[in-house]
Amino acid sequence: MAKNLFQNLDLNLLHVFFILYQERNMRLTANRLFVTQPAISKSLQKLRHHFDEELFVKISTGLEPTSFADKLYKSASPIYQNLEIAINSANVFSPEALDDTLNIALSSFLLNSIGSKLYGIIHAAAPNCKVHMYKWSNDTLASIQQDQIHLGINYQVSQLPGEISETVIAQDTFKCYVRNGHPCKKNIITIPEAAEFDFATIIAADWNATRTFAQQVFEKYNLDYSIKFRSELPSAVIEAVSKTDMIVPLSGFLDMSLYPQLRAIKFKNKEKWLQQDIATYIHYKNRSSPLMNWLSHLIAQVFDESSQKSPAQ
Repeated sequence: MAKNLFQNLDLNLLHVFFILYQERNMRLTANRLFVTQPAISKSLQKLRHHFDEELFVKISTGLEPTSFADKLYKSASPIYQNLEIAINSANVFSPEALDDTLNIALSSFLLNSIGSKLYGIIHAAAPNCKVHMYKWSNDTLASIQQDQIHLGINYQVSQLPGEISETVIAQDTFKCYVRNGHPCKKNIITIPEAAEFDFATIIAADWNATRTFAQQVFEKYNLDYSIKFRSELPSAVIEAVSKTDMIVPLSGFLDMSLYPQLRAIKFKNKEKWLQQDIATYIHYKNRSSPLMNWLSHLIAQVFDESSQKSPAQ
């Protein structure tokens, strides 16, 4: 039975063979591959051992391929070139040609702040792409691990699974939001002044589901406080605040043109909880994916544009 010469063949050595065949010179081959001549000589020895053939003989002008080398080059070169094209094309990404469905999970705080903007910028670059946006839940990290969610956007999450890659992409500065006509007429408010009013908050999985940051701040100041309403639905919280004198802390990226019934009030106190890093979360194996890199770039662009449109913090 003939020996299977392809079995255990190092494709890097095969690449050296093709360049060596074209150049017929050790030095020129080494220059093209950005390695030393001894490295080329060592690779040639391995090739000779693998094929059990003398692939090249020395002549005054360099190297002359043997008949075995001629036959190998002529038969394998077209296949190798097609393989090279296929591998390189796998790294070429064209948003215009993208017709897949992107599953993206966002924190409840961010879904109503940048969700529509993010879809708009994705659609403009990839008009054939379908986008499904989900509210970040307790199962989102597991869904990312299982490739059911392609990318998540949330405030930094603690205790990440090892398979999840986190990249900080923006920073949010929270503000108070009240209805137009609210008793508080100030544009800047202190923590004690804010505690005089009832609060509403959004429940966000993996972030503040158990204990809100507002609670932590009020307790730090030894202030009495009242959180009257909490919901996982941003729309429900905003609707409740629009009809009462409650205050709701929300993302500074909130597009106020979409909520003319609300007014933003900045916090005077520079509390740590007011400044929150926003990160993207993907499966570690996709950290160098052209698709994920493109999508992450668009997300950063959305936050950057939203930040520029917002009043100075």
